[in-house]
Amino acid sequence: MNVLSGAAAIAAGCGLLWLSLAAKLADRESARIVWPVTGRFGRVLGPGPVSAGEALVVAVLLAPLPVAVRLLPLAACFCAYAAAATVLHGRRCACFGGWLPTRFSALHVVGCACIAALAFTGVPGGLSVRAATVVAASSVTAASAVAVVLWRRAAARARQPVHDVHHFVVFTAESCPYCAALEARRSRYAALTDKPLEFRQAVTDEDAEQAGRAFPAVVGYDGDGVPVTEPVHGLSPIRDMLRRSAAGRAMTGSAR
Repeated sequence: MNVLSGAAAIAAGCGLLWLSLAAKLADRESARIVWPVTGRFGRVLGPGPVSAGEALVVAVLLAPLPVAVRLLPLAACFCAYAAAATVLHGRRCACFGGWLPTRFSALHVVGCACIAALAFTGVPGGLSVRAATVVAASSVTAASAVAVVLWRRAAARARQPVHDVHHFVVFTAESCPYCAALEARRSRYAALTDKPLEFRQAVTDEDAEQAGRAFPAVVGYDGDGVPVTEPVHGLSPIRDMLRRSAAGRAMTGSAR
């Protein structure tokens, strides 16, 4: 049983850490923008330090080390993740960048706690060094395949024109370091789309909710003021959405 626990912990933990690392590295700007830890704590618990920690744990899991040496850092990592998910309950989770947007919930806490428990249970087991390496390598391979699929899906969504949008609202926040750069180029952003573009500082909870509680963000609305797109965060993704809205109209016109 301990052997299976160790193998399961390595497979699940290594795969999730590798996928998380790939997602944050593939879209670093979005990861920084939606990252739930800010301020002084963000310097030591931001996406950069967390990614470095994840890379270190994955390297330990892949290295030909004694199984206990691999499982103890893995258990500590997911114990920390379970604690973080508890503290950040309800806030946006940026573990997988913009690929899998979600919010911290009890499911995150339970999932991380289960992987930590499996790792602790597998420490005294009889899993061999070679078997642990094979499991870790197989997990990384599978996670890489999933990462490629998610990346291609995200890229495909980014290339699709935006339909049924009457106007856009760009949400900014006073404490947002990217927002000042965006507002300084209002005219350039407005020239990217043929639809009305409004800049609004999110001062109410409703505004923050519509923006996805991350800034800057752009949301497309229909003529009745109902959101018809999901919030898009980051300077480059915002520009892409505005360009796609103009492309969408051009494609519709050419079809007629």
